[in-house]
Amino acid sequence: MRRRSFILAVTSPTPPESLSFGTVTDPEESFGPARPDTRNGRRVASALLAPLVALLFPDRGVPPMVAAGRFRIAMAMVIAAALLAAAAVSVRVDVGPAVRAENAGAPPPPSAGAPAPEQPMGEAKTDREIDEEIAKRTAVTRVKLGLGAALGTPTRIVLLALALFLLGRYLGGKTTFQRALAAASIGALPWAVRSLIAAAAALRQEGIAPTDLDNLVAGGLSGAVSHPLLARVVGGADLFTLWSVVLCGFGLSAAAGIGRVRSLVAVAIGTALFLLISSIGAR
Repeated sequence: MRRRSFILAVTSPTPPESLSFGTVTDPEESFGPARPDTRNGRRVASALLAPLVALLFPDRGVPPMVAAGRFRIAMAMVIAAALLAAAAVSVRVDVGPAVRAENAGAPPPPSAGAPAPEQPMGEAKTDREIDEEIAKRTAVTRVKLGLGAALGTPTRIVLLALALFLLGRYLGGKTTFQRALAAASIGALPWAVRSLIAAAAALRQEGIAPTDLDNLVAGGLSGAVSHPLLARVVGGADLFTLWSVVLCGFGLSAAAGIGRVRSLVAVAIGTALFLLISSIGAR
């Protein structure tokens, strides 16, 4: 009888809670501290590298971003670079020579290639008034630079996205505004490169006149063009413009679902017309 009860006790199922093998520990404590999840870090790194890949390898990097409608990081990069350039130029901007030349009755120093405007003779100002005028013009110039970077840059990207959206629809593609905005944001990445170069060039100078702000980065297309219309188009373009045209061409192809050659030709023609109209309006 005693043997039978012993056999039943051994073979009977016992719930795991009733088993005791000494001190019961937490499984997480037994295996040490949990390893940090690196998936989020990899996603962030991949998201940050994607615009750079699209910038350098547009045939491989642009289509996935445009198809997914990813525009936030690329747009943020362009705006951040514009703000950095504005801050660097604001530190080096110098309106003193122009103000002192006006006070002396002489025309202000002209920009490269621009004729000197005629200034009427006026009453001479005191040194204190000149300093106040310099401070006021410097503050106005810095505010314009900041607003142009913070508000003008995203506005230009949105207008470019609208142009790509309408162009894609005109070509018969099924373009959405989100994909067009992604294509425009990626197409604006060369602007960020230009802004970074301008910031580095500005910090290397002691003073920059407001009329020389557009000449910080040398990337114009050199070469004599005999045709007057082509000369206007070439004069308004630079290497960064061509870079942007290529990126927008690949972006429009992915956004509208049309051929790459057709998309590149359409973007190039649209850019040439825009530069031509801009050059006519500037005169």
